[in-house]
Amino acid sequence: MLKRRTCLLLGAGASKHLGFPLGDELRKGILFELFGQKNKETDELPEDFKRGGEDLSAFYDKMAYGGWTSPDAFLERHREFIKTGKFLICWKLSQHEELWGITQNGGWYDRLVRAIHVEDPKNLKNNNLSIVTFNYDRSIDFRLHKYIENRFGIPTEEAWKVLTESIPIVHVHGTLGEYPKWNYGDKTSVWERGQDIKIISEIEESTPEFQLASKLLHEADRVIVFGFGFASDNVRRLNFFNECDKDVRDIIIATGNGQGNVHELDTNKWLAQWGLVKNKHHYAVDANKIFDIYVNPFA
Repeated sequence: MLKRRTCLLLGAGASKHLGFPLGDELRKGILFELFGQKNKETDELPEDFKRGGEDLSAFYDKMAYGGWTSPDAFLERHREFIKTGKFLICWKLSQHEELWGITQNGGWYDRLVRAIHVEDPKNLKNNNLSIVTFNYDRSIDFRLHKYIENRFGIPTEEAWKVLTESIPIVHVHGTLGEYPKWNYGDKTSVWERGQDIKIISEIEESTPEFQLASKLLHEADRVIVFGFGFASDNVRRLNFFNECDKDVRDIIIATGNGQGNVHELDTNKWLAQWGLVKNKHHYAVDANKIFDIYVNPFA
């Protein structure tokens, strides 16, 4: 069982171990799909590609050559493509919701499950764990749901009820479809599900999701940050890092690695504006390596 009241703050890098693409990888995946479709006759296009009534050739050119780092950033500037853009984000990410990935590459999810283990599901809430995620994918929801269902041998609906009553999970930008209404790995109704995700400009700190996220962060004794990019708008909306006392509150951040010394220096400087110090609050490793090299966030 977790020893401290803990809040997990998750960004795209948190589910990288399952094969989910990061921002530019997702952009390239969408471009690959558009490249195969943009020169086809309209009647040959899959129905979902036509539903937005958007110019796919213009979509491709502007995203491919405009210097964008992610599809979300592109859609912020080009709202005329937002319907098809959301569909394509949902479509590409849904392809990575694979059951085998959860079982074969559990990564830090498996460590979390072991850390929160109790003998009776009624005691799960005693962990005082909460999760705030910027991810559209439902992998953390699915993993914890299936742990409860199969570890304690209880029906799937009851297991979901136990999870929601024990561990709040807040998707501040929406999901690839409400879980478990839409099963993990479901590839149907992608257009409808995609329209429910929210890009940055569609969200404000006054939304219920961000208000709850800020509340959970402030209530935590330890905040663990995996794969979160610290974009200024997102930090502002969380209303947490600019106010909390870093010398009192326990914050552990895995910033990722493998991008060179220049990137690491830039990251150190960027995080310093919120009083976050290298090797005290943040470490230049990914979420899976931080346990073995620096610290066990779940201890």
